[in-house]
Amino acid sequence: MTASTSATPDVLSYLHQRVLERNEFETDPFQSVHHSNLALQNTVDNLQYQCEVLQKEKAEQDRIIDQLNEEIDGNNNNEGGGSSKGGKGSGPSKTEARQRDKIEKLQEQLNDKLRAEVEASASALKVANELAEVKDANAAHMSTIKALQEEQTKSEKTITKLNAELTNAQSIASLAEKQYEGLKDTIRTLQEENDELKQTNSDLVNRVVSEKEKSIDEINKMNDMVEKLKKEVDMLRAYQKQQEQRARGGWRRNKGGGLDIGGDDSSSSPQSSAATGKGKDGNSGRQFGALGVVVPSHPLHVLQAHGQEATAVRYDGTGTDLVATGSSDSTVRVWDSSTGQPKAMLRGGVGHPMLGVDISGGVVAGCGSDKTCRVWNLRTQRLIHQLAGHSHKITCVRLFHNEKDILTGSADRSMKVWDISRNVYRQTVTFRHSSTSNYVDVSSDSLTAVSAHMDGGLRFWDVRSGERSAEIAGIHEGGVTSVQFSPTDNTKLLTNGRDSTLKLVDVRTCTTVQTLRHPDFRTMMNHVSAALSPDGVYAAAGSGTTGDVFVWRVSDGKLEKKLSAHQAGVCGVAWGRGGTNGQQVASVDKNGVLVLWA
Repeated sequence: MTASTSATPDVLSYLHQRVLERNEFETDPFQSVHHSNLALQNTVDNLQYQCEVLQKEKAEQDRIIDQLNEEIDGNNNNEGGGSSKGGKGSGPSKTEARQRDKIEKLQEQLNDKLRAEVEASASALKVANELAEVKDANAAHMSTIKALQEEQTKSEKTITKLNAELTNAQSIASLAEKQYEGLKDTIRTLQEENDELKQTNSDLVNRVVSEKEKSIDEINKMNDMVEKLKKEVDMLRAYQKQQEQRARGGWRRNKGGGLDIGGDDSSSSPQSSAATGKGKDGNSGRQFGALGVVVPSHPLHVLQAHGQEATAVRYDGTGTDLVATGSSDSTVRVWDSSTGQPKAMLRGGVGHPMLGVDISGGVVAGCGSDKTCRVWNLRTQRLIHQLAGHSHKITCVRLFHNEKDILTGSADRSMKVWDISRNVYRQTVTFRHSSTSNYVDVSSDSLTAVSAHMDGGLRFWDVRSGERSAEIAGIHEGGVTSVQFSPTDNTKLLTNGRDSTLKLVDVRTCTTVQTLRHPDFRTMMNHVSAALSPDGVYAAAGSGTTGDVFVWRVSDGKLEKKLSAHQAGVCGVAWGRGGTNGQQVASVDKNGVLVLWA
């Protein structure tokens, strides 16, 4: 009880001290106003006191004046009576004159006091007005103080609320920081696990690739062995047949002085009659070159291959019955050259024309204006690669003979070699030059690439080092539209140019050895292709104006054939080795028509 009693004064004194401090803090800005109010109040009190004193003095003066007036009246009465008694009036006495002077002085003093009183009243009125203004200002200040106090109260409540929110936010931030640290530890653990999985995956991929390469090498060896065995079997069969023919009739000389194997003249094989260019009736038939090349004479199939302009045509490089076409309708289509039936339709980027196409074995490649080159598996018709790396449209593409690498040329003035032998493609070599490449080709040994350019020149590249090995400038006027290595001689090239000529170029001397032209032959576009026959004896190209296909003999430049089947300008001609049906020449035009020639 004593402790609680002793604690109560301490609390009260503390509260009293806090109230005094708050009072001092809150009244300090208004001390000057308070002091001014007190000074004005004192001034008013003094003026009121002076006014009361003056009023008393005035009353006293009025009383004195009244007494003097009474005395004057009494004196006048006394003097009047005396004069009437004396019978003769005399002038005013000296006393009367003094009293009048005194009265005048008192009147002046009274006027002065009245004037001073009026001035004091006016001053008091002015001070009262000022006091009223000060009171009004004080009231305004008090209302302002009250409003500020209310605002301070609200601010204190807001501060209290914000402090509570800050405390809550700090607790949430602390919790989030703990969670963040936990997430960092989890992410670090996952990254370590991911790195381990990546390493494991890389090891597995390398192992699978290594095993696959070993399997491919073994398969290639087996294929080589099978091919070798097939050749040996064919050779043995041919030898057996020769032995049988010898047993039947032996060797004998034919009418032309050559040698035939057994049997009569009429039993000569179709191949021998075809080799001489005559049928059994002795009439001239289809002409064959030294390697079984067929010179086209009439259309075998006329197909509406595309709904828009066909831009490129290529035969399968492995010698099957397949031919591929590319078009401005963003598709690449593969056809059976024997039946004219479609085998596959492969789609590129929507709205982006296909500018180049190639096919070899089970791989189809198509490049276009979407800056990419697509590679498909022909058997599954699935996209296996989309080569991206050029900064402008890709104008041409060529598969290497091993079907593991691919060469692309672009309007960004570069050419790139891509390794497509694995699941993930890889860019291996980049060739840079000063002019857009319209066409590319690769030599049979896959060591040299040649590019045809819009500046009319040819450039040769070392595929292994990526260096330019040679250049032939100004081979055509207006640009070179296509270039092809001779299938039988890597030292010869066939070019087509915007000057409407075909030229056979000797790579060793960098000179033109033959120029092929015709008055009706016109090259009208930058991607028009010409082709050499598989034996290198003939060259074929199509006119961009008449739609005719021209076949020249390369050795002397003589026109062998002029074929008509297209109703629009020809955009490209291809000459393949021919499959089981012997069909070898194909051409496409601006209307999307594909003609397979027989």
